[in-house]
Amino acid sequence: MSLPARQVGDRPFLVDAGAIALISLFICLFSQRLQLMTLLVPAVIALRLLGWLLLPRVERDLDGRAEVALCVLTTALGAFNDWNSVTRHRIYDYTVPTDLPGLSHIPVWMLLYWGLILRFVLTVFHWRRVALPRAPGGAGRAAFLLALVLATRQAIYRLYAHPVLSWLPFLLALGAVLSVVRPDRGRLRLLAVVLVVGPAIEALYIQVGQLHAYRLGWLAGVPVWILLWWGLAAMIWDDLGTRLMDAIEPVLAPAARS
Repeated sequence: MSLPARQVGDRPFLVDAGAIALISLFICLFSQRLQLMTLLVPAVIALRLLGWLLLPRVERDLDGRAEVALCVLTTALGAFNDWNSVTRHRIYDYTVPTDLPGLSHIPVWMLLYWGLILRFVLTVFHWRRVALPRAPGGAGRAAFLLALVLATRQAIYRLYAHPVLSWLPFLLALGAVLSVVRPDRGRLRLLAVVLVVGPAIEALYIQVGQLHAYRLGWLAGVPVWILLWWGLAAMIWDDLGTRLMDAIEPVLAPAARS
């Protein structure tokens, strides 16, 4: 039996969108002020979680315990991916002060922010006004999407400085998702929005906030592969992130009832 689609009401959506907007404003104004950002960003994340949990369960796509667990997991996943890309493989560089010299080129506040970014992508795809049906399940679909993630990450680690091969694997992977997974029209419309809004926000962070710098940043500082990665990653995370929700909520539900 298929599970019902997870949906987020207007108020949780506005809480998450407001948190993203506020941190984006702080990046534009204070990105070079390490101590201030170290206070502001965790404070916004904590207030977002509190505000989200205070909303009625019927408006949220997860119960409280599962939401806390999801935030921990998305933070760990997003932080590790960025640390691996920046500190280990040097695909791009952060141009703000870090509080982890020798361990990370990324400040702690940015590592924490990645958790909120990943959570917000799920919130967007689950927003009731978007009204997306639940994507089909199946282990084969999940394995295919994970394989695309691994293949494109390995490609960019090696080809990030090439003017063509840096973005070509992402174009092919996005084409594979569209042809094999065959997303519905609603997801295609949302994909078009993500392909514009995601890189535009990065361009704002680069040009105004001076947060980070890419090689081959032809699009207001944003490389072509990042534009494609925004669309590809959002489509994949919609599927895999929702599966993650489905996995953690039943585990924590007995604890919530006891």
